[in-house]
Amino acid sequence: MVPYFVVKVIWTLDGLRGGGLHDGAWSKLDWTALNGLTVAMAGAAILLGLALGQRWGMRIPGWLILLPAWIGTGFLVPMIPILPALLLTTGGGDTAADVVVPAWEVALVSVSFAGFGLGMAVAVPLYVWQRWPHALTGRTPTDQAVVRTSGAVERAVANLAAAVSVALGLPQLYWGLGGSLGLDQGALDHRDAQWHVLTVNSGLWALIAAWGVWTISRQRAGASVRTPMLLTWVASGCLFAWGSWKAIFTYAVTSSFPSPEAPVTLAVENHFGALAGAMAVVVLLLLITRPTSAVSAVTSPADSLDRLRKSV
Repeated sequence: MVPYFVVKVIWTLDGLRGGGLHDGAWSKLDWTALNGLTVAMAGAAILLGLALGQRWGMRIPGWLILLPAWIGTGFLVPMIPILPALLLTTGGGDTAADVVVPAWEVALVSVSFAGFGLGMAVAVPLYVWQRWPHALTGRTPTDQAVVRTSGAVERAVANLAAAVSVALGLPQLYWGLGGSLGLDQGALDHRDAQWHVLTVNSGLWALIAAWGVWTISRQRAGASVRTPMLLTWVASGCLFAWGSWKAIFTYAVTSSFPSPEAPVTLAVENHFGALAGAMAVVVLLLLITRPTSAVSAVTSPADSLDRLRKSV
């Protein structure tokens, strides 16, 4: 993340000197404040990477590690498979951003994002394995009484999360593959190659989230759920991180190029995507903190919440 951090510091200083982009959508935003925010985000990412790889990171409260790790993983890991396609389709636009941003800066930012995404994909599971080894055993409780006692809440939340994720994923996949029903017919010309790649990717990860949360909430006692757990972690983070981020910018600025999706469609995608991601990760955390025997399963709701709090 250091190259990205350096680029953003340069852009922030440029904004303080009166530089930056002042056309189109960027005219509605404070160039200095926006890049100052991303400097802080990059600094937090660097600290997170160090915490995941150093012994002192084991002494940090669990939530202070897991929350940014979940969001950072959701932002970047799903982008790794499509990064080559995005790089190949870069350019060809006529916005101010296209003519101002030098190619070397784009390359540094891409290297930073790809490297950080790969780092999260490897480091977070290893960190969790070392600190909470029971969390990645990959198996549900072996006692059916435990499943019946503690699985009702997970299943209800999982049903809702899966339904919302499918409702978001299928239309995005349809639009990304060329469908136009439900889009703004007057803005179809704004669907460039990158839009198609990103839309298909978003739709696929929404469906992965639906499959993952549905699977982990319905496995029989003693079944292996390691792969669905890991995919649910990444996909739920993707829904929450990108949904929240795009929702903020939807309110903050009007794009210079109208989106093929209507404003209300974008609002539904972003807000409900963030909600579905949050629900999916709650199901995952409840599964991880399930008691392992029927004796410990007979607990009060307060005991269950306390166990969940202590686990993170």
